[in-house]
Parts: sequence; structure tokens; C-alpha cells
Amino acid sequence: MKALIVEDNLSTRLIIKKTAESEGYEVLEARDGYEGWSIFQKEKDNIYIALLDWMMPEMDGLELCRRIREASVTHYVYILFLTSKRGIEDIVKGLETGGDDYMTKPFARKELVSRIRVASRISVLERKLNDANRKLHILAITDPLTGLLNRRELFRRLEKEICRASREKNHYSLIIIDIDYFKRVNDTLGHTSGDMVLIEISDRLKAALRQYDVIGRYGGEEFLIGVPGAKNESRKKIAERIRASISNKPFKIGDNKLDITISLGLTSAVPAGNKKDMPHILDAMIEKADSALYMAKNEGRNRVIEYGE
Repeated sequence: MKALIVEDNLSTRLIIKKTAESEGYEVLEARDGYEGWSIFQKEKDNIYIALLDWMMPEMDGLELCRRIREASVTHYVYILFLTSKRGIEDIVKGLETGGDDYMTKPFARKELVSRIRVASRISVLERKLNDANRKLHILAITDPLTGLLNRRELFRRLEKEICRASREKNHYSLIIIDIDYFKRVNDTLGHTSGDMVLIEISDRLKAALRQYDVIGRYGGEEFLIGVPGAKNESRKKIAERIRASISNKPFKIGDNKLDITISLGLTSAVPAGNKKDMPHILDAMIEKADSALYMAKNEGRNRVIEYGE
């Protein structure tokens, strides 16, 4: 983590620098507010604490504090004012501008160390909270077994993508996938082996897709994929590539090698409508892809059928 020190007095700046370095910070120094602001703009994603002198030429600490608070940053920046001002009104003004703490000059090194440690604790707590929130977000949008998007988030993403295709007047394709004879795996080898097959299939599907394709777990052994921009034969080729990624290599489940195949139902359209129409458009496309999947099952499985063929 980096600390930004903005102080026009050299001797004071060196004392603060040595203190911050002793607490594990990499220090960035500035002699006035303008220089401090320039450094902050370049290093804002790495600066976790700013120690600002209040009274400085060009730009004072109060104005620099305002700019820091208005800046878009990835984390909270703890701001500590260092000032000779002692009046309650001045102190309140500094805190209301966005400062977190203040110290009056001259200050004792022990006190500065303690206040820097307060800033460090807050930074650590914020990182832990952000990590916890990220984990909760992932849990909220993904299927716990496969790590793919869950049904709710999948539909939200697909509606968004279909809306974009509508605005840009582009093709959008949906592929529904069902694992052939999956019940036999569960009945013969047990549900744990069935789960291992689902995980492996999910990994292979992700590897076969492009970065901007959307995939999620649609139901038990069914998956749903959204493919933007694929026209004519290209969407069929994509679906065939997905099918081959499953059937071309046996699945090693414990001591068993299984030949697993999938059936795929494909549909495509140039959607037209407003945002409020997207759920209806998505439902209609899913219904067509599901009809195509039903035909693929009836015609022998391990194949791709496009709706309308």
C-alpha cells in the first residue's frame, strides 16, 4: 500500500515519510497541493492514506481533500490532516470536507504512528468487507456445483444481450443442451459421479465458447448458451464444435471411462423490441430452441438441430 504525503515543509515531510515507511507504506511525496493532486491522479488505485498539510501554497489541503473525495477510486482513501489550526470551527470544517482525522503541529511521533495504524486497520477491514461482498455476489449469481451462471442471472444476462442485439440489429442465437442418457450415469454410478460429469461438461463447454458468449445451467442436466452475432452456417458450426468438445474425448470418472454425448437445440433471430419486450422475446426463443432439442433427441441424440430445419 502507498501513502501520499503532501507537506511544504521539508523537515516535517521527512519525519512523516520515515514514520509511514516504518509502518510498511511506500511513500509518495509532494511539496504542494497541485503536485499532490497530480500524483494522486496517477496512483489513486494504490494510495490508501493521504497525510495532508492544511496550509500550503497554490492549493491547500482542504481543496486537495475535496478533489480526492470526488475522485473515482477502487477503495477508501483515509485522509489525515496535519495542521497548526486548533480552532473547533476549523477542525469541523476539515472533517466535514472529507477528512477522517487531524493532528495539530507540532506533533509527537508516537501519536502519528497510532493514527497511521488506525488508517491501516480501516484499510484492512475494508478489504475484508470487499472480499466478503465479492464472494456473496458470486454465490448469488452462480450455480454452486458447476460455477456457471444460475438460472436467474442467466436470464438477466441473456435479456441484456438480446436487447443489445435488437439495438444493433444483429443476429442472436440460443442453444439448449441436454446430456444424453444422463439418468443412466446416476443410476449406475451414483449421484456423486453424476455431479462429476456435470462439472466436467461445464468445464468443456466454457473452453469451447468465446469470451463474449453467455452460458448458464438451465436445469438439472440442461445448459443454455447465448451466442451473439452468428449468422447462417457460423452458428451451426459453433454448436457442432460444442457438441464435439463433449463426444470426442471419454470422461474419466474414478476408475470408469464414460462416453458422454449431448443433444443441442438451436434457434436464431434478429430480435426487435424495447427493453420491456425482452423477457417475452427470450421466452419465445427458448421455446423454439427447446423444440429443436426435442427433435434432436427423437432423431437419435448426439446431434445439433436448428429450429425450422
